[in-house]
Amino acid sequence: MAGRLENKVAIVTGGGSGIGRATCQRFLDEGAKVVIADRNRAGAEETRALLEGGDDNTAVSVVNISDSEQVQRMVDDTVSRFGKLDVLVNGAAILIRTPPLAEVEEIDWDLTMDTNLKGLFFCCKYAIPPMIANGGGSIVNIASMSGVRGVAYSVPYAVSKAGVIHLTKIAAGQYTSQGVRINCIAPGGIDTPQMRGSTASAEAFQGREGGHPMGRVGRPEEIANLILWLASDEASYVSGSTYIADGGSWATAE
Repeated sequence: MAGRLENKVAIVTGGGSGIGRATCQRFLDEGAKVVIADRNRAGAEETRALLEGGDDNTAVSVVNISDSEQVQRMVDDTVSRFGKLDVLVNGAAILIRTPPLAEVEEIDWDLTMDTNLKGLFFCCKYAIPPMIANGGGSIVNIASMSGVRGVAYSVPYAVSKAGVIHLTKIAAGQYTSQGVRINCIAPGGIDTPQMRGSTASAEAFQGREGGHPMGRVGRPEEIANLILWLASDEASYVSGSTYIADGGSWATAE
């Protein structure tokens, strides 16, 4: 089915690579106008160049989401250019490998929280009012299985992603009645530049694939498909939910 986001306007943070890039393409395929938001201008511009059917239906927003003024400007510019805002995908995040908790540096904690949690808060804060003014909208927050079961290799990342899951539930409780659906996805291992970097070596990455119930990690397009569904009217009765998308890893964990 095509046209599930016909005449919709979407912002995708983290659109410069990985899941965000795949999401931008899926949204365009379904008729949306898409703002590719990323702090990395080169990555965002590359996404735009790679997109099929972009042209006048896309825009690039270079934004550091931990800066509230930049986030507000991103939202304002989107509404000014395309007339409204219907969908927000909060995909921007950083992952810094850290030692055990007692040895974590404050700067690594602050950088992670400022981007992954405070930045997502800012994006929701400034996107919700124009959505309400337009009659409603959909927000899809990207957490991680790290926020469900924790990971040893990054204390701040796991805690920040747990915060994303909880923020989703609270925000949905406050704004669903005003027409804004807010949901969350907790992906497991997905083949993105961030994941390949977090494993620290090609051998470690291949080891994760080999130990997976499906014999492989996920693809960005597979998460983009779920994001599309949550963003579309097909999920019109879904709000406040967190969807685990890890290929069965959590179900088979001992």
